[in-house]
Formats: sequence, structure tokens, C-alpha cells
Amino acid sequence: MKNLTALAITAMACLTFCACEKEESNVIDGPTPKEQWGKTLLGNAGTLAAYPDLYSNYWEYTWTKESTAGLALCFKGEFPQARFMSFSLYNDNNGEAIGGLADMEIIPDAGSVNPFVVTSDKHNYFTVYVVPSDATEAQISALGSKNIIRVPAGVERLAIAERQYMGAGEYGGVEMPAITAVDLTTQKAQAAPLRLDSNVSNFPVNYQEQKADFLPDVPFFLAVKGAYYPNMSTDYLFSRTVLADDSLYTFDFIPVPMPKTVEEYKDAKARYWSMCFGSALDTHSYYSINYEQANVPEGEKCYFVVAMQQNSQLEAVKQKVSAQNAQGKNTQLIVWDRTRKSVEGKEIGNCIVTMYRNILANGNWEYSIANSNKIIPTPYGNPVERAKADPDHMIARRALGEYGPQGIKVSTADYLR
Repeated sequence: MKNLTALAITAMACLTFCACEKEESNVIDGPTPKEQWGKTLLGNAGTLAAYPDLYSNYWEYTWTKESTAGLALCFKGEFPQARFMSFSLYNDNNGEAIGGLADMEIIPDAGSVNPFVVTSDKHNYFTVYVVPSDATEAQISALGSKNIIRVPAGVERLAIAERQYMGAGEYGGVEMPAITAVDLTTQKAQAAPLRLDSNVSNFPVNYQEQKADFLPDVPFFLAVKGAYYPNMSTDYLFSRTVLADDSLYTFDFIPVPMPKTVEEYKDAKARYWSMCFGSALDTHSYYSINYEQANVPEGEKCYFVVAMQQNSQLEAVKQKVSAQNAQGKNTQLIVWDRTRKSVEGKEIGNCIVTMYRNILANGNWEYSIANSNKIIPTPYGNPVERAKADPDHMIARRALGEYGPQGIKVSTADYLR
């Protein structure tokens, strides 16, 4: 949920809606955990803005500082079956990220392990607390958990989001975390306030045509860190172009190597990568390819070809791509339908934004998109022109070599030749 215009997981075990305190008999009546959270924000539903990954699901719970005065909020749940999960805390008045925990950072409950640190096929549980800015260290210590997210002073309205990527089913094969409150003075459990409507869906979209949209070269740039409900564990390279019916948009790159076991997560170059293709008119994503689908051998190039559904030679393009893949070339064909209707009922058009997403990118790796010594962000709004200030550090191919995507538009006739 990054603001990239300023560039945009059933249940295996049903958790008891517990009070998150030591006395198991003290159970609070109230809504089920699933009812406490907002509806699932499906990455593949075409409803989310800011170019979401199609293989991600989100949930948010929103409240005010006033409603939890003197209280800590307790989120008690089961680790999901997913490639990645996190909790992010936001100032719901402006979308600013103000705290959070990525999956590997969460300390499991006693008797459980963190399945994002060590392979496990059992049920594993966690407890996370969100505490107010004026909570004392003694009060925090009495909660008995090391998973603490502290609210900064001055924030009046808050939203916490759980994210899952490539989860097992809608909720990652588990129930949503139960939300309760704890009185910081007495350590007694209370019911959590009912969820408020969040501002997360009020994403600003302001499409403006750019001259660079029509250039044949399609470079990729590092996106600035988003200021509107960003996924703090993710970095992005982006490109944007207008594609004519009789042209093709092609690009290639060597993908970041992926860990094969949970035990490799800690030192991985990145946890996850995907390419998402969205419309600049509404910032919704309409097509995605993730690392599993691409299935590119480590160190080899991946090729993408984007063609319009309205291309009169589309069948010939499909045949060529199929022949290339039969020879082991790792080519992904994206067929974009410019007349496809968005959830708002408008055609998605032919201005395509491509997002190369890396989750938990390791900035110490030489070719990482998070390596600030190699590549620096390029402000959105005519990035081609802005990158002229430092092209060796702002154009992905020049900064990262073949690990940085680089695109070009060609006529269909030239591609088929």
C-alpha cells in the first residue's frame, strides 16, 4: 500500500478469543477475531490502489488513541502458512508508517517456534502488543512479551495492518489474530474497541501524461519510500510506458536469488520477488508473475514480453514465446487488454506501470535494489528526466547491471523477425 503515484490468507485452528492475560478462565465475550478486523483486502480483486501484488492479502484494524487511553492492545494469533507476513502500524490520519514487525522479528509464545525462522509443521502462536507512548518500562515488562510496538507521541488515530504474501487460502490457513486490551495499571483484560473505518482506501490518484511514456526505451527506477500506508519490508523498481496495439514492450533482467528453505531466510538476498503490471489511470494491478511462476534458474535471465490483446499479430507472438520457452529461454508473456473494465467501470487504458517488488531485500548484497551505495530513489513524475542528475545510480540497468531490469518497445513485425 505504498504511495507509488508519488512514483501505489480455511482455518486450521480456531483461536479462543482470549484476554491475553495469565488467567485462562478470564474470557471476554465479543466478536470473533475475523469480525474484529476489516474485510480481506485481496491483492487480486482489482480494488486496491498503489499497485498491490496479486498474491498478497491485507487486513486492517483501526482505533483512536482516546479509546485506548491507559491500555495496551493485544494481538494473539497463530503464525500463518505464507511466504511472508508482517504487522505494520500507521498514523491513520496521514498514512505514515510509525512501527511494525516483520515475520522473523516476532518472538513466538512459550512452546511455539517461529516458522519463518525454523521449519515447522505444527501450530505455532505469537502475542504482539501495541502500547501507548506514555507506557512505562515496568508496565511493558509486566505484559510478558518481547513483541512490542510503541505508538509515538502525538498520534491520535491508528491503524495496524497484517500482510500475507502467498498465503494458504484467504487467511493463511489460520484464524485471524484475536484483539483484546490490557489495562496497563492493573494488568486486567478488557474488550478492545470496535474497529473504525480506516482511511487506507482513500488513495489519491492523479494521472498525468508524461512525454517519456512514448519513448522507445523503458528504463526502471528505484521508487521512493512511500508515505501512504507503505509496506515497510518492501523495495520496488518501477517503469511506466504507453503501449500501442501494434507494438510490444519487452524487458529482461536476472532475478534476485530466492531462498529454498526457511533456514535460508535470515541470510537471503530477498524473501520474495514479483513483477506486477498496473494501470496508471487507477493504480490497480491487473497482472502479476511471482518467483515461483517464473521458475528461473538462479543466475539466469528472465524475459518479459507485454502485448496488447488488441494486437493483430498476437497469435504469432504467442507462438514465438512458446518456441522460446521450449528452448529454455524463460520468457513470460503478459497480454494486456486496454478495454478491460476496472471496478470503477472504466477502461484500464494502455499506460502500464511495471513494479519489480523485492520483500526483505538484503542491502548488503552487491546487486540488491536496497543497496544504497548502488542505486538511489528517483522521484516520480517524469523520472526519465529526473534521473539525468545521476544516471549511474538512478537507472537500474546502469546501477545494478543485468540484475536491474531494462525495457524497450519494438514493433511486432520487428520482434517476429
